[in-house]
Amino acid sequence: MTKTIAMVAALACVFGVSACDQFGGSDTVEVADIEQTTDSAAEEMVTPEAAPKSRPVVTEKEAEIDWAAAREDLASIPSEAREDSFQIASGNDAPPVPVLLPTGIVMPAGAENQIKFQPLSDGYFAAYPGVTYDVIVNGTNEVMGDGARSAPEDRAERFLATASGAQVAFSRYGADYLVEFECNEIDGETGTCLTEDEAVEVARKLVIAGTR
Repeated sequence: MTKTIAMVAALACVFGVSACDQFGGSDTVEVADIEQTTDSAAEEMVTPEAAPKSRPVVTEKEAEIDWAAAREDLASIPSEAREDSFQIASGNDAPPVPVLLPTGIVMPAGAENQIKFQPLSDGYFAAYPGVTYDVIVNGTNEVMGDGARSAPEDRAERFLATASGAQVAFSRYGADYLVEFECNEIDGETGTCLTEDEAVEVARKLVIAGTR
């Protein structure tokens, strides 16, 4: 009887251990499979990102000025028709762009003394007070962008309406110019003080008053 009990106990142990081993082995395989799958997914997620595309470099350079053309145009203007509100330096002391100034602007009485002219390292600006609007002329030899101009060229006037008036931009002798109009009186119907044609006409009538 004792031997029978011992054999049953031994068999139970054997089958028990086998069962445990079988179930344990199955669990081990499943865990290993999960770990391997997780590692593969992690490797896919950690794939290096593509290098960002390089952007064009915006550079700043000096425009090539056609000084010969500017001197020729200045020489063709009669002395009595030249702007004489202030003296503009000549030679190497002149601004680094040909100086263009407006003509025929209606100004308040005695406003001639309020005209301002300022040479700058890259150009100049001139301010003229007016009755309906003030006029500010800016000239520069700085050219921005990756496709900067390397040779003198003229570009047609480009009009832009602004909250305070208007702007007209253009190029001449290779330099860039911007004419700004600051309204002193606003028309209630149009919401401005001058039309596009009027602004462009002022820009086109700028005359050369100084050059190197």
